[in-house]
Amino acid sequence: MTKAIADKAGLKDCPALMDHPVARALVRDAHHRMYRWPAGFAGYRADLTLNDEGRILKGAVQLIPRKDTTVELPGADPANQEWVRERLWTQGMHLAHTTFEEGDGRYVLSFDPEEDPAGLHPRGRRVLLTGGRLDSWYRIKHCQYTQIGRITPMTERRVNTIERYGQAPDGRQYSSHYVMTYFTLDGASVVGMESYVNEYKDVQGVWLPLCRRVSFGERGLVRTRVIELSNHEVLA
Repeated sequence: MTKAIADKAGLKDCPALMDHPVARALVRDAHHRMYRWPAGFAGYRADLTLNDEGRILKGAVQLIPRKDTTVELPGADPANQEWVRERLWTQGMHLAHTTFEEGDGRYVLSFDPEEDPAGLHPRGRRVLLTGGRLDSWYRIKHCQYTQIGRITPMTERRVNTIERYGQAPDGRQYSSHYVMTYFTLDGASVVGMESYVNEYKDVQGVWLPLCRRVSFGERGLVRTRVIELSNHEVLA
């Protein structure tokens, strides 16, 4: 158990949290419901259009799962091009094939000891993941992730609140709308918030990104950028 979770739970003298079979089953079921690319999927190329508050830029992207994401966006500010690359790279990481045993199944999965088991939190019970690089937790309800919390060492605390799911052609689900909230490391202040709306399309039997609409606050305004992909090509 990490020190941050131990301190939060008031268990500083406790050597470890015990794995809870019900918590493990909740995370396993939610994992299996999520759409992920096939194990042998090599990646994709696509034409890319960025609409940044009405300014249109065109380019291309190539993504190889868990290895590389390259964005070419002529005329874009380097920071904006990196912003696009990071949003597509993060999306690809979430879609990349991972078994439960290779992912969350490696960690100790237990319910938050501070929560009342009989409570009716609107987003479900909180499950703590201990033993990983990041301090993480999930809220799960109706076999769906409803919130995902991460603490990145020395940088930030963030919570992904999933508002809506869509269904891929094979019946599994994907997050079609979620809100990312960023906090200071001590959790005392909100320092940023982003709203994501995602659309996909079936390309040769693989569910590939079609559009990402991101809205975020900046300098007293709410800005919106839309990343659209077209002419997809599945890599061999």
